[in-house]
Amino acid sequence: MYIDLHNHFLPNVDDGIKEIEQTLFGLKLAVKEKVSKICFTPHIWAGRYNNTPEKLREVFEWVKREAKGISIELFLGSEVYYSSSLAEDFSKGLYIPIGNEKKYLLVEFSTAVLAQGASNGLYKLMLEGCEPIIAHPERYSYVQKDYECLFDFARSQIPMQVTTQAILGMLGTRAKATAIKLLDEGLVSFIASDAHSPDKRPLLFREAVRFLNRRYGYKTAKRLALDNPKRILEGKGVLPVAGKKGKYSQFV
Repeated sequence: MYIDLHNHFLPNVDDGIKEIEQTLFGLKLAVKEKVSKICFTPHIWAGRYNNTPEKLREVFEWVKREAKGISIELFLGSEVYYSSSLAEDFSKGLYIPIGNEKKYLLVEFSTAVLAQGASNGLYKLMLEGCEPIIAHPERYSYVQKDYECLFDFARSQIPMQVTTQAILGMLGTRAKATAIKLLDEGLVSFIASDAHSPDKRPLLFREAVRFLNRRYGYKTAKRLALDNPKRILEGKGVLPVAGKKGKYSQFV
């Protein structure tokens, strides 16, 4: 039913799951969480996680073979740490985007300081035919201090993803308050787990969706957990999402 487009369940490639057995266990738990499609997004971060698309695809194919008996559809993308060479590196094929026809790239920023020229860097990526997605902005200290720093991205219709654990308060009070603020303002396109393990950093989709349904209503919860993630996988544009009291972002 739900679709998770951000997690670190591909084994032994980054700071996520280390063993295939844990990956398979995590996928079984994902099914119990009503997740029907999951896209692995391992880190590609020069100097820290020097993953190549070739290596990641090899591990992904192995996981697919091992997970044949689990009723979940598997996809592969990547979470890329922002740098000034983002667009150039994408054009060289150094990243794995999400989606078919219209490509999306999950982009992570520094938690401490917003990179200078980030808006221009993401614009260059768009000129290469790839749509950026801003990963977990609620965790960035500068967004927690002043969420209006995201307005340039919002004006450019760049999708933003918040984390299920943040919504539920598991990443601290500031992350939760910021996640709720962004959701209230209609700035969030979809939710994802950013899960790193089945137990310590789990998916928590069902509980997060219940929270969204209570606060924003069924239509918004469905758009955040299913409709927009599905459209991204299909290579389509995301739909606007209403926040508190049916309010849409001023940038829609």
